[in-house]
Amino acid sequence: MATESVLTAIEQCKICIDEKRSFVLQGGAGSGKTESLKELLIYINQTNPKAKVMCITHTNVAVNEILSRTGNAFPVSTIHSFLNSLIKDYKKNIHTVIGELFCIPEFVAAEKTEDVSDKDYKKNEHERYKKAYEKYADKHYQMTRESVAKVTGKRDYDKTPEAFNEQLNDGIKTINQKIGEEISSRDYSTIGYNDTSFDSLKDLTFGHDGLLKVFHLLINKYPLLSKMIADRYDYIFIDEYQDTNADIICDLIHVSQNSKLTLCLFGDSMQSIYSDGIGDVDKYIGDSLISIPKPDNYRCAFEIITFVNPLRLDELKQEVAFKTKANGEIETEESRHGFAKVLYSICEQKPNAHSSEEEKEVYQSKIDELIRKAKEFCSTAKILMLTNKAIAEKNQFQNLYRIFNDRYYDVGDHMEKYLSSIQVLEFCDICNAYLRGEYNTLIKSIRLNGYSIRSLSDKKTINDIMASIVSDSNLSMWQAIELASEKKLIKLSDSCINKIERERAFIEQYSNDEFYQKFRELYLAGNNTYNKIKDMINIQSEDVFDDWEFIYKKERFINELLSTNLKFSEALNYSKYLAEETEYITMHKTKGSSIQNVIVVMDEFFWNEYKFSSLYSPESDTNTSRIINSRKLIYVACSRAIAGLVCVKVLTSDEVDSFINTFPNAEKI
Repeated sequence: MATESVLTAIEQCKICIDEKRSFVLQGGAGSGKTESLKELLIYINQTNPKAKVMCITHTNVAVNEILSRTGNAFPVSTIHSFLNSLIKDYKKNIHTVIGELFCIPEFVAAEKTEDVSDKDYKKNEHERYKKAYEKYADKHYQMTRESVAKVTGKRDYDKTPEAFNEQLNDGIKTINQKIGEEISSRDYSTIGYNDTSFDSLKDLTFGHDGLLKVFHLLINKYPLLSKMIADRYDYIFIDEYQDTNADIICDLIHVSQNSKLTLCLFGDSMQSIYSDGIGDVDKYIGDSLISIPKPDNYRCAFEIITFVNPLRLDELKQEVAFKTKANGEIETEESRHGFAKVLYSICEQKPNAHSSEEEKEVYQSKIDELIRKAKEFCSTAKILMLTNKAIAEKNQFQNLYRIFNDRYYDVGDHMEKYLSSIQVLEFCDICNAYLRGEYNTLIKSIRLNGYSIRSLSDKKTINDIMASIVSDSNLSMWQAIELASEKKLIKLSDSCINKIERERAFIEQYSNDEFYQKFRELYLAGNNTYNKIKDMINIQSEDVFDDWEFIYKKERFINELLSTNLKFSEALNYSKYLAEETEYITMHKTKGSSIQNVIVVMDEFFWNEYKFSSLYSPESDTNTSRIINSRKLIYVACSRAIAGLVCVKVLTSDEVDSFINTFPNAEKI
């Protein structure tokens, strides 16, 4: 054991490979994990060239990067290509499980715990019921083209929740039966992976997420699939394991537990940013996996490493590692020094989502002042923060943001999810590829959607169409999507078509509802609270008012989103912001590459997923998951910095002592 303790991480990995023991190489930001993966692939090729190896990564860019170093000795694939290669020929087996992609689960009431009051329990249950009912309503419309009745309000639901739950589940069973009958009647030979983000009942195909679920269902139903994987491969390498679907990682670990397959995982649990990723494999350490820490940091300055190390939730402490330059020289210690600063100011009243615009503007001015001060240390820095009104204005998608902000108190990632579901971001990616001159990417995307390119004339036609779309300042967002579909630049998915049809059916349904029209008229006249409206119309309680207000906000949201007033240029600007082509960039669900200088704004901007005060006052939050997510987000954002890092935070007076205790060198502005 004493000898093992002085071995480098790579040497420990090589021992595991030689002894066929599965392992996880855990390395922080900038640790060179992918370089280690490449080195170990080369090692296997040199020492055991007949070994059957598969290397899995997340993107085609990463695939090409690994292949450029390792050559064609072993196959390198994205996770989706790999899984599809395993199951694509077993269409008859897929036919037995594919229904799980389209059927909806029955609603199960949650157990009430002692720490939750009756009032909160009832409120939470009705919210859960509404979400389940909405899924049922969507699926019912998809299968029958008929709308269901308005969801039951909380006042009535609370009287007999069991009866309403049973009624909902009866409807779900009926719809699921229709889906099952539809699938059973179809020829299984048409089943396949469509390499998009969407599943299609009409075509009986599945997209990226559907593929993961189908594989998981198959491997658990048919043990032969596990044996086939074990027979086919000696080693499976997985890069960025923490962001790989939890079911897939667990399935492959189980295969390795019961066979000679060696699983080699590379990643960092602190950099897990996707909700369906496994995050960590701690429960498998010891029995199924050997944990190998890699403390190197080839990216960050000494000062930045000192700052981010305490943010980690594990025992890994990173150390500066010196890169070898292209000319063979090794970095000097002097060249790896930089700075890490923390600036704060005080605002006695921190606004919430319901605060007045004046209060929010005062608070935002404090943040802007901190950013201006931070820029004195690094004028060319990228500014990382959560999406908010101010950042939308700076990046020119303010109307798009307002539409979502008017509907949701917590915009969070509702905007990204919704625009993805109606394929706006997909088409924005195509347009941005055109604007960047990435024509191979553009052509690959539109070919996938069915566009035929046979000649130079076809390419000129594409160029003319794209030029017309991206230069038309009057083109609305939805007009752009309809035009893209008409020109076969994108193929609208079943779920997108159904969603838009459902939204329009919703508008039609309430346009003929006399009570709602009266409510809407009074609401728009300024009677926009229960106390203001209760004597003007028959609304029995605040819960009933909330139900009608929800309908109004949804109607307004749909009308504004699909109107000609919302320009496609704003969606393009939003997608550029997500792609980090702007000064202000999001730090939600992004890891990205290293950045020379970074300013991190530690403010939640009303996102419920995070509470950054937990970094310096853990007792300020009782939500363990949120505490972990907040710490990970700040770690990932800060560790992107190469030379300069400035974190800024607006505090209330009672937060200052604990903040200074955690960040003793913080400067008040």
